[in-house]
Amino acid sequence: MDLIQDYIDEFIFNCESRNLADGTIKRYKKMLKLFKDFLDSKKIDEIEKIKALHIRNFLIAQKQKGRKESYINTHLKVIRAFFVFLNEEEYLEVNPTEKVKFFKENKVIIKTFTDDEVLKMIEVADEVKYRKIKKPRSFSKYKSARNKLIIMLLADTAMRVNELCNIKNDDINKDRILIRKGKNNKERMVYLSTPILLQLMKYKRVKEKHFKNIVTEDYLLINKVGDKMTVDAVQILIRKIGKEANIDKRCSPHTFRHYSAQALLKNGVDTYSVSRILGHTSTRITEVYLRSMMTDEVLTHTRNKSPLSLIKRKR
Repeated sequence: MDLIQDYIDEFIFNCESRNLADGTIKRYKKMLKLFKDFLDSKKIDEIEKIKALHIRNFLIAQKQKGRKESYINTHLKVIRAFFVFLNEEEYLEVNPTEKVKFFKENKVIIKTFTDDEVLKMIEVADEVKYRKIKKPRSFSKYKSARNKLIIMLLADTAMRVNELCNIKNDDINKDRILIRKGKNNKERMVYLSTPILLQLMKYKRVKEKHFKNIVTEDYLLINKVGDKMTVDAVQILIRKIGKEANIDKRCSPHTFRHYSAQALLKNGVDTYSVSRILGHTSTRITEVYLRSMMTDEVLTHTRNKSPLSLIKRKR
């Protein structure tokens, strides 16, 4: 009988019952499996035998494999969440992770997209127009409209990829989208700009025509057979479009999130409002998204915002 695995299974079940995000649960499973494999290699088969030293050795082993400090710290957060659960359920009296410190992380600066690169990807996403297909099939028209909408939504709303995939048709109300399953299961509203609304109208027309005689799931973005688009499918799509557009950067939905956050700040939106738009619980999290802004960009943004200049204008 594998007692440690039983505890892990119960922890995962508890996470699922709390409606944690699919990506979070997937990460918990993956990282706890790695930790369990390490414990097996050390012949540790009882939860009470796990000490702080074992956890430290596991983290050091990850470091020796070339893992980044941020990745290792995520491991520790997952293991800590697991032991907090065991402690709360009174399976353990002592939480060994309390004596384990996080690794010091280097501040990572994510190189985000330029405006021109975003426009290029929007252009490439509209495959029918970009490739000048004269007589496109019904699905080609649908795919082009859908892919263009995906890029535009990611660039303009800063929503997370799982939030994008979870949008249902009824979540859209005039010029806004209700994000129902955000991080930590918090709801928020996302504003839709005029360019998005125009593309959305086009997309809905093409979608309705293509799936006229096909039963589909009740999601905004669906695949060829009418099923909800998955996070993996969107990530693969973004990489493909980025490659086609010759973008020499990490092309992912999260890079669009960084682009959108920085663009909002450059356009005069305050950090608190950007934080609310992103669905962050603290502006400290939002500040991570703004690290890669160059000094000259910050200076340009603040040039016309000096206190004395504004005072003179008011007089």
